[in-house]
Amino acid sequence: MQVSFLLDENIAAPLADKLDKAGHDVERVVNVSELGKGVDDTTICRYAVQANRLIVTSDDDFVQVSADSHRGVFYIPDQSLPPQELYRIIQRVIEAFPNREAMDTVTYITTDWL
Repeated sequence: MQVSFLLDENIAAPLADKLDKAGHDVERVVNVSELGKGVDDTTICRYAVQANRLIVTSDDDFVQVSADSHRGVFYIPDQSLPPQELYRIIQRVIEAFPNREAMDTVTYITTDWL
């Protein structure tokens, strides 16, 4: 399944490249003209809802936001995981969901998925 992602500024570019090469639609907050570095979480959520994008972040503030204010969050609590491993975990998570709508929640991206 192809997924549209919005990667928060705390997510390294190599993960964006791997997801893009796998056929996903990937935008990074720092590269979106309406957003950019340092933009607040509410603006990120609003943009993600309008663009139907799932947010990938290491910012635990997104775990606390109301479920109706986003279209899904992949939360990465361990920022030391290398991009290749994060990519493998995200692919495994995507395979576990029956459809995109089932991802409209906060999902912890951890090695437990491997």
